Amino acid sequence: MVFKRRDKQSLYQRLRTLFFPKKGWKRSIQYVGHRVKRLPDTSHKIALGAGIGVFVCFSPILGVHMAMALVLVYLLRANLVASFITTMFGNPVTYPFIAAASLSLGRAVLGMNAKDDDFQSLHSAFWKAFTDTWQLIQSWFGFAERPDGLADFLTNLFLPYLLGGTIIGLVLGAITYFLLKPVIVAYQTRRNAIMAERREKRRVERDSLADTGE
Repeated sequence: MVFKRRDKQSLYQRLRTLFFPKKGWKRSIQYVGHRVKRLPDTSHKIALGAGIGVFVCFSPILGVHMAMALVLVYLLRANLVASFITTMFGNPVTYPFIAAASLSLGRAVLGMNAKDDDFQSLHSAFWKAFTDTWQLIQSWFGFAERPDGLADFLTNLFLPYLLGGTIIGLVLGAITYFLLKPVIVAYQTRRNAIMAERREKRRVERDSLADTGE
């Protein structure tokens, strides 16, 4: 299988690599940027895909960020691989900061009182909302009682998170696009020049060998 590791990692090793990359966060970020630049597509599509990947990380609908990126990439005709790579911006290390920033901004825009939310309590609230939603669906068919608290969750957590996350995601996604596009253009221009130079060198060598053979 392509990209499959020869030495299978344990769960502990995968988690350790996620939080503490062997080559450090700086090298890991540089590596991701290098991978994005080398993608075979136009600079616009690659940069747009990368911006989409960053944008979806700020969605409160956790667990479906890649699916959201897939839909947006299809609608906007962006690069899918670039979007999947940059969705790594949303990870267990950054999610507490993403949630705090999104909620704070969303509540400020809606004129709600600021709250000092603990990320663990937010995680529990979102998980409870998921189970309450399933219970609500069951209640429509008479298999369960109608849950309490779902409306409060939507008003006080989900809506401000959605609003704040959308604003921040759009801003950071746009910044990603406008910063990355000229870098990709410069990289592709330099690479094309090098490839053209190599082709010309091979052509000259072939012509030289042909002349020698005559």
